[in-house]
Amino acid sequence: MPGLLRRWSLAGLAATTLLVLGAAAVPRAEPQAPGSPAPDVLATLDRATSRVKDFFERAQSLVCTEKVYVQPLSSGLTGDGFGRTIESELRLSWDPAEDGHGAAEATALRRVMRVNGRTPRKKDRRNCTTEERNEVAPQPLSMLLDAERVKYTFTHAGPGRLDGRQVVMLDFREIEKAKGEVWAHEDDEDCLSFQITGGARGRLWVDAETHDVLRLDQHLSYVDLKLAPALLRRPGVQQDAMLDRYDLSYRFKRVTFENPPETIVLPVSYSHLMVTRGSAAVRMRRQTTYSNYQRFLTGGRLVPGPAPQ
Repeated sequence: MPGLLRRWSLAGLAATTLLVLGAAAVPRAEPQAPGSPAPDVLATLDRATSRVKDFFERAQSLVCTEKVYVQPLSSGLTGDGFGRTIESELRLSWDPAEDGHGAAEATALRRVMRVNGRTPRKKDRRNCTTEERNEVAPQPLSMLLDAERVKYTFTHAGPGRLDGRQVVMLDFREIEKAKGEVWAHEDDEDCLSFQITGGARGRLWVDAETHDVLRLDQHLSYVDLKLAPALLRRPGVQQDAMLDRYDLSYRFKRVTFENPPETIVLPVSYSHLMVTRGSAAVRMRRQTTYSNYQRFLTGGRLVPGPAPQ
C-alpha cells in the first residue's frame, strides 16, 4: 500500500448510515400496501417517534462529556499500536418546525477539550479522527423522525428484556442499496474520509411501557467503495476498495435530574467496528462513553445529573 494511504478519518460515515423502521410480518385484519408496517409495528414506531421528538426538544438544554477511544486493529482484530483518546463537550441541536415535524435530523455540536489528556494542537498530524475533524455529530435516533422513517422497512422481532425492562424488538432494513465513497481532505492528503449510504440492517430495542429506545444496533458488510479521482491518480492505487464489516451499537439509560425533577433516557455508550480492504484498507474499533450530563435552566443555571440508572 502506498505510504500516503496510512492515516484515516472516518468523518461522515455514521452520519450517512442512519436508520429508520418499516414492514412487519404479523397477522393483520385489513389488506396493506406492500412494505407498509403492520398495525402493531406502526403503533410502536409512532410512539417511539413521539418519544424521540420529545427527547430532542428537551435535550437541547443538555450538555455532556463525550470520551472516545480509537484503536487501530491487526488482521486478527486485536489492538495494533497506540490508540487515541478524544474528550469533547457535546450539546444537542435540533430545530422543531411549526408544523411539528422539525428538521430531518438532529445533531450534536462538539467542542474538543483534550486529546490523549492534553489540549488539542492545531498542527497535530495525527488528528485524523472523526471527532477532531467534525464539529457536528449526527444523532442516531434521527432515523425515527418523520422524514427519515420512510427510508426503511421494519419487522417485528418479538418481545424481550434489556436492563431489567420489557422491550419490543424491531428489525429494520434500509431500502436504498449500499454505496460508498472515499476521498482525501483538502488540508491533509494523508487523511481520508469514508461515506457510506444505504444498505443498513439492524435492530431497535423499544421499552414496552415508555416506548423509549434503549438500544440500537446496525450492521453493514461487503460494500464496494468508490475512490475519488484524486486518489486514483496516486501511484499504485487501484479501484479495488471494499467495506468488509461495519458494526455499531448504541445504549441508552435513564438519567434523573433534580430541582425540578426530570428523568430523560439518554445515550451512555457507543461501540463501532470498521474493517475495509484494498487500496483503502483500515481496521478500527471505536469505544465511546457519554457522561457528566448537565441541564441548563432559565437564567443559565446548570443542574448536574447523577450517574445513569
